[in-house]
Amino acid sequence: MLDTGLYWRPLGGNNIDQISGHCYQYTCVERRENQTIKTSLLIDVGKFDNYQALGVDNAVAAVPDITALLKDKDNGLKAIFLTHSHPDHLNGLVHYLRAGYKLPSLYGGRYTQIVLEDLYDFYKIPQKQRPRFIVIKDGDVKRFGRLRVEVLSASHTCFDAYGFLLSFNKVTVYHSGDMKLDNSTFFKKPTNVKRLKQVAKKINYVVGDFCEIDHEGIAYRESDVYKKFINLIRRFRKKKIYMTVYPTHVEMYIVAFLAALKLGFNVAFHGDEDFYDYMKVLHKYGISFENLAKNRIKVFEKIPDDLSLLGNKFAIIGTYRKLDDKYWINSKDVLMFVTARLRYAALKKQAENRGIKTVSVVDEPLLRGSGHAFMGDWQILKQIMNKAVYIPTHCPDFVLEEFYEVGQLAGFNLINPLPHNNMLYKFGKDEYKLVEKKSAVWLVSQKDGNMVKTLQCPTAGHGSIRNTYSKRRTLQKFKIIEYKMEKKRGV
Repeated sequence: MLDTGLYWRPLGGNNIDQISGHCYQYTCVERRENQTIKTSLLIDVGKFDNYQALGVDNAVAAVPDITALLKDKDNGLKAIFLTHSHPDHLNGLVHYLRAGYKLPSLYGGRYTQIVLEDLYDFYKIPQKQRPRFIVIKDGDVKRFGRLRVEVLSASHTCFDAYGFLLSFNKVTVYHSGDMKLDNSTFFKKPTNVKRLKQVAKKINYVVGDFCEIDHEGIAYRESDVYKKFINLIRRFRKKKIYMTVYPTHVEMYIVAFLAALKLGFNVAFHGDEDFYDYMKVLHKYGISFENLAKNRIKVFEKIPDDLSLLGNKFAIIGTYRKLDDKYWINSKDVLMFVTARLRYAALKKQAENRGIKTVSVVDEPLLRGSGHAFMGDWQILKQIMNKAVYIPTHCPDFVLEEFYEVGQLAGFNLINPLPHNNMLYKFGKDEYKLVEKKSAVWLVSQKDGNMVKTLQCPTAGHGSIRNTYSKRRTLQKFKIIEYKMEKKRGV
């Protein structure tokens, strides 16, 4: 039996060694007329990317285990709030629907709704089985009994990304969602720092996106990435440009397109099925590359069979995919941008074998962009919310452990013990405590819709995603940051 108060539990996201499958439970417990009333919310239900490493036959995904909340009416699961549209925060929903579970109402942005509707269609989820979706926007307030949720915009790599302020019995939590402090975003609202400043004194806890806490300085700004594309294209003076982008990070589609538009390059899009699915979502959302071009350049949704239509000066925006020689007749006049470390190495090798000049994130780190706050962003936020207890999420366990000493040096009031999946904390106004620690579980979704329960375990070195983070490299980065901090303080 839980005492009255506000409780928090990470169900996915504070994983052993991978970054995915995000899901966080908030439950408020109160007494009314000698009855104990529970009101629960979930923030995100994502999928775990490296599900193949869990060793379950016919697996198509793995998801956080929320079955106790869905089956037990006493838990009072009222809603699921969605921070944004990326698969590691959203796609778990469809696998619960495939397995026959009924979900409560969903709250998310319009762009997230469009992505989710496409997922429903892909997995053939019947209309009557789809949960109610309530579109939210920056500044909205929703109430569930005495639990109040306020929506705050967040800068990320997709549209309609949000964080949330949750308040219950004089306790307020800022759940950041995936975000950075970038006010130069194209066609998207920045993180609502103004509102955070207004309520900073009331914020007791910050459940933060510490995905890139091992990076110094401020997260890369979209406007700076845009300028970097332009400067590099001008420097190398090539007439054919290939700009690789990650499918879900539609911000980079737009940044790459605007750079090509600025320099007068005709543009063609070229990618796999996933890439074009997100292109369709952009169109449904109201982003038209032809309208942005305003007849200044030619825009092709796919590379035309007649390459002469592209002219002598063109840019191709696409994903990691095998190169076709017909696009690169004169390799000396081609420049390729490789904008991510993972999965792009093979593409870069193909380009180099053809004599194509490549510029990668190894050469120019700014090219990868960023959707997550760096150490500098969080130091700024700490100055604003200086009384709060900080609860790191969205990173492997070993990142939290290695960050702990650096975080203390930087002045963060970090929760102790650090959170791992399925640990339950009670948040009080002036103190908190760890209430329960259980084994963390994934549910593996199979082709037939069945779900198999399996304990969360290390997966680095196994499955299709062998490693998303290098423990050794992370430790080195923190040592460098720690050394600089101590030197600055004269230690």
